[in-house]
Amino acid sequence: MKIKSILQSQYLAALAMLKQAVVKCPPEAWDNSHDKNRFWFVTYHALFWAHRYLKAQDKGYARWEVRRYAQPGIPFSKEEILERFALVEQDVIEQIPIMNLDQTLGALGLSNKLELQLYNIRHIQQHAGELYEKLSGYPNIKLGWVDQRTGQRRNKSAPLKEKK
Repeated sequence: MKIKSILQSQYLAALAMLKQAVVKCPPEAWDNSHDKNRFWFVTYHALFWAHRYLKAQDKGYARWEVRRYAQPGIPFSKEEILERFALVEQDVIEQIPIMNLDQTLGALGLSNKLELQLYNIRHIQQHAGELYEKLSGYPNIKLGWVDQRTGQRRNKSAPLKEKK
């Protein structure tokens, strides 16, 4: 089994779905003061931890600037967030192949690096779902499932093909 290529495809699909929400986010939703967790911050939070947990080594990764969601007036711009997407996508491509997935961990109650990667993908997906839900209240925004092999949005009206 090629677990590392499977991890890469699932990471990239989860990130593509999160990115789709960012790209389609209208300006009024980006830093909406009525939201407990602002759109830009949820995205930044998911990318921050993805970047951190994607490192093959636990030391030596570049630290990112921290901005708190509770500080109004200084959100990351959509462009700044999209730059961070590129960094995390590069992490997936570069770090997974050299990662020792059997390496034991002492943090988060997880057993090894493989479990950490699954945890990290679930974390990205949870926040993608949260942002999709936020966007569902805005007219004319179409979001869809991203195919893990192509990275493209799947046509929602097309039936899924069963494997034989």
